[in-house]
Amino acid sequence: MRRLILLVAALSFGFASAQDYVFGIVFDAGGKFDGSFNEGTWNGLVRGVTDIENELGFEIDVLEFEGTPDTSAQGLRSISEQGAELVIAPGFNQADSIASVSSEFAFTSYVLIDAVVEADNVRSVLFKEHEGGFLVGYLAGLMSRTGTVGFVGGMDIPLIRNFDIGYQQGVVAACPDCRVVSNYVGTTPSAWNDPARAKELAASQRSQGADIIYAAAGASGNGVIDFVTEEMCFTSSNVRDTPLREVPTYPAYDAACGANAHPLFFIGVDSNQNFMGDTDGDPTTLNHGLTSMLKRVDVAAENAAWDVVNDEFTAGTVSLGLAENGVDWALDEYNEALIPESVVQQIDGIRQAIVDGEIVVESYE
Repeated sequence: MRRLILLVAALSFGFASAQDYVFGIVFDAGGKFDGSFNEGTWNGLVRGVTDIENELGFEIDVLEFEGTPDTSAQGLRSISEQGAELVIAPGFNQADSIASVSSEFAFTSYVLIDAVVEADNVRSVLFKEHEGGFLVGYLAGLMSRTGTVGFVGGMDIPLIRNFDIGYQQGVVAACPDCRVVSNYVGTTPSAWNDPARAKELAASQRSQGADIIYAAAGASGNGVIDFVTEEMCFTSSNVRDTPLREVPTYPAYDAACGANAHPLFFIGVDSNQNFMGDTDGDPTTLNHGLTSMLKRVDVAAENAAWDVVNDEFTAGTVSLGLAENGVDWALDEYNEALIPESVVQQIDGIRQAIVDGEIVVESYE
């Protein structure tokens, strides 16, 4: 059975015990349980390891390191020293550390997400976030009652600008008269873990009319979700007609908002965060997660695990967009009652047009 071994930042640990494989992961800023980028990568690795153990009978140790960007090299090196065949590093902040450590351990395979390091044992995985952003932006443009939507980014860097620019293009494609208000939590890695600041930005965007807010901010995005699920609604007699379905509300909403209110929504990111909009534990009532932009970091981690045990791991750079199922939008039991089938078909048509090259989504870069 798989053993999970946590490596603390103090690096006070010994060598792993006997096993068939040792895999490792060094988490980026925001931490393992950010509900988004890191957690999605972790879930993919665990899923791959579990399936490998069940199907092939191998025993795999999974080593974890959760420190800071300044200590990632120590974590990568320490896991590698314990004989790891695979180490996954989600986050561009780890690029320099991967470049250094991978040169020291030629027989360890490394996966770097969101940055590129050229080495014989490093697979660099990039995503076309702007394409996924276009889909959720298009949905927001269709569904906004106010004609104003928001975007809260984490660290102000080109990577997150890519989410933003794709979202803006999608909104305008669906609603040429709509407006997007964009703000960023900060300019340092701490911006990934500041939900209080993100919540302030969400409140400011609501005051400017935003009724749908897309968060691409790591753990900071939880502040946007908290704002939306706590605020729940807005009241206005001047709203756009949209295809948004009316669904049964829940007691707390009725008590706080009344019959003439309109719901607020967030759009999640990386992992499927739709469930976080379900405040009463009942998916059949109003949920505040309109959708989530899926960035399949989980698949990148899962595939790497299988590639290592199958002796099929290859280095190099891969870029995953809609055509490669690397990004997408989330439709599930938590939001399907909100979105008519005609809109689902419309979004699917937009998706296919991007894949076919009929719609070209410009990236920030």
